[in-house]
Amino acid sequence: MGFSAPKLMHLLAVAICSFLLMFAHGDASVGKNCVSDERDALLEFKQGITEDPVGRLATWHGGEEDCCRWRGVRCSNRTGHVLELRLGNANYDIYSYTSLAGEISRSLLTFKHLQHLDLSFNNLNGSTGRIPEFLASLKNLKYLNLSGISFHGRVPPQLGNLTALQYLDLSSMGATYSIDLSWLKHLHFSFCSEDDVRTIFFI
Repeated sequence: MGFSAPKLMHLLAVAICSFLLMFAHGDASVGKNCVSDERDALLEFKQGITEDPVGRLATWHGGEEDCCRWRGVRCSNRTGHVLELRLGNANYDIYSYTSLAGEISRSLLTFKHLQHLDLSFNNLNGSTGRIPEFLASLKNLKYLNLSGISFHGRVPPQLGNLTALQYLDLSSMGATYSIDLSWLKHLHFSFCSEDDVRTIFFI
């Protein structure tokens, strides 16, 4: 079945954004040992995961000292700081069977250099069921993907503090809403216009 012109434009916009963002993370590598407190923070994050049915965090354990080698973790090849956490569930068509479950730990605040955070299509809505406001403190984030998580309630306008953000996906959630989208004006999308963000990511 063919795609309509608007649907093709939608897919093209997402593809272009994702492709260009690949070049924004050229410092990512697994060749440098991770920073010890960031390793501890990753283990704390794992403690907030109550279900991992396919063992996606199986490499996250005390026996492997270098967290830069853990699945889904990418570090700077110069400093060892964690730059990316890629924990999105690729099998989103059956994500209830393959997704991580639990909560998004505040230990993420340890990652002062984090640029890329993908937690999409996991059951990480936690006890409150709301998008964690503390994510707005990750000031170096360029990419944030929380799509497919069953959050509800108001989208925290504090996300407008993420002025380095270039890609934001809050689509396919639960009953989330935003009374006022003026906080988007504080964001500077280099690769996607504000209009693109409104039409693609808030569905």
